[in-house]
Amino acid sequence: MTEIDDSLRTALAELEDYLDGVPDERVAELTLPFASRWVLPELGFDLPRLQEEADTFVKATPLSDRILSSYPGQVGYWVEQRMALDGDAATQLRRAETMLAERAQLVEDEGFPRVAAGLRRAAGDPLWSAIAQRIAESVLP
Repeated sequence: MTEIDDSLRTALAELEDYLDGVPDERVAELTLPFASRWVLPELGFDLPRLQEEADTFVKATPLSDRILSSYPGQVGYWVEQRMALDGDAATQLRRAETMLAERAQLVEDEGFPRVAAGLRRAAGDPLWSAIAQRIAESVLP
């Protein structure tokens, strides 16, 4: 299981404070980038290959399309499709959700209940999309 070091504890404290007073339905949305980044390295994707393919996709896109505000989402969607080719997407998503559930308990035990609640709500298609978006962000300027 993952341990919470000092730098992670500091980040969790900041996020916990930020989530104070935020409506429950918005907590998962705000926690999703952190949640997806926390589990991504352990999901078994071939990250260098996915990043290289995403970079090729970006470079092959005309500049006039790359400047659109919707373009990062388009790259994220493309990465989602590529991730699905790496194996059973449903199984990988369940693994990510299981990891988040375990980490939510750890985070709650460490005194960050709002972050834990957000991690528990970060599931399903939004989590899958957020994981892909983290990969896409690594190749976008």
